[in-house]
Amino acid sequence: MRVSKEVIPVLLPLGAVFAVLVVPLFLPVKKELLSSWNFYAAALVFAVALWTLWFFRDPNIKVNASDAHILSPASGRVMSIEETDRGTKVVRIFMNVCSYHIQRAPYGGTVRMITYTHGSFINAAKSDAHIKNERNEVLFDTPRGVIAVTQIVGSIARRILCWKKEGEKISQGEKFGMIKFGSQVDCEFPASCEVLVKERDSLDCARSVIAKW
Repeated sequence: MRVSKEVIPVLLPLGAVFAVLVVPLFLPVKKELLSSWNFYAAALVFAVALWTLWFFRDPNIKVNASDAHILSPASGRVMSIEETDRGTKVVRIFMNVCSYHIQRAPYGGTVRMITYTHGSFINAAKSDAHIKNERNEVLFDTPRGVIAVTQIVGSIARRILCWKKEGEKISQGEKFGMIKFGSQVDCEFPASCEVLVKERDSLDCARSVIAKW
């Protein structure tokens, strides 16, 4: 299983704690292995480390590329579909701690603008999380219109990563960022597009089609 390099800052402290717990188990002291609290604590840390590796998984995804479609920028569940007073539609996607947490471009184009907004850390499943929470908006200029993808933190997620810079080209399905742990991703596009998903639908990043031009 391939994992993202972003796992390293999380895995290193776990590895250090695991080592501190395990080393005493091999010292020449008189105690039974299974009666030692170190054993159980080390087993718990090891399980957390395995889950962390799984969370930061970065599998090869076969992108469902199409000039006619807008792909989901994230894996998760559709929270809501809304029309704004800006002449756009928004598909809001909730990602739980088990979701694939890397974001990919819904359509090919150029990164026009990246705007980071500081805010709160309320549950990303709440209807006002996209207004109150810390977030990062990435604006894509595409040949068919402007698309905005907003990465939004949750109550557990505390860090948003964006690997692209303004002015850079990006292809449909290309990785551009990640949110660590539970969070929300919004995809906003012109209101003239036809939305092809509904609330509570399950989405796969860069494979599920959410709208048609």
